[in-house]
Amino acid sequence: MGHLEQFAQRTFAEETERITSGAAAWQDPPEIRLEKVRSDGLLLIRQPGSLQHLQPPWPQTKPHSEVMLELKLAGNHLDRKAVERALLRRLARQVQRLEEDDAFWMGEEPLWLVASHMPDWLDARHTPDRFAPGCYWIEPQWQRFLWIAANELPLVDELIPFLLARSGQALDEFGRWAALRRPLDWVLNMLEYLPMSMPTRQELLARFGKVDDPEIEARRQYILE
Repeated sequence: MGHLEQFAQRTFAEETERITSGAAAWQDPPEIRLEKVRSDGLLLIRQPGSLQHLQPPWPQTKPHSEVMLELKLAGNHLDRKAVERALLRRLARQVQRLEEDDAFWMGEEPLWLVASHMPDWLDARHTPDRFAPGCYWIEPQWQRFLWIAANELPLVDELIPFLLARSGQALDEFGRWAALRRPLDWVLNMLEYLPMSMPTRQELLARFGKVDDPEIEARRQYILE
């Protein structure tokens, strides 16, 4: 797994409880026994009612106890094969829940795919239903899922984990905005892992002078170079 994927997952793990005031939490996903099939992560929904006042997509967690998350970050494919594999992982998790948790469970495992944008082929094939900025229900013949287009999401604190999937000018915009709100160490991770434009990286690094912590200063110099 690449550093960007690890940073995005770690951000979800660190931010979800704070953003939702404990109403939802991140869990590293269990291994699904299908040739070691594994999703990117699960959102454990503890208090769905407390998520209804947050920006979408958070209210869509109701009435679920967990949500499977697939992160399609910079450099990841957004073709049909990638989506079909995500649907396969969702189905495998659904079977796993029936086998291990509750054979009488009648629900469906919710799937959220987080990417920078909506690919043209998906738009043409499924006529997505946009219900909020950047949030689309996709309805294949068998089961729907949620597509989250990070480039279209508003810049609000509670959506920071999703906003890591932005690209291009939208990613640069996010970087400038987030740099004013997050600790320096986190900002350095962002600059190191996210593929922002060079002018934006230089602009953000120029905001920070030399720091006392030698480890952080060494990282800042490394990124600057």
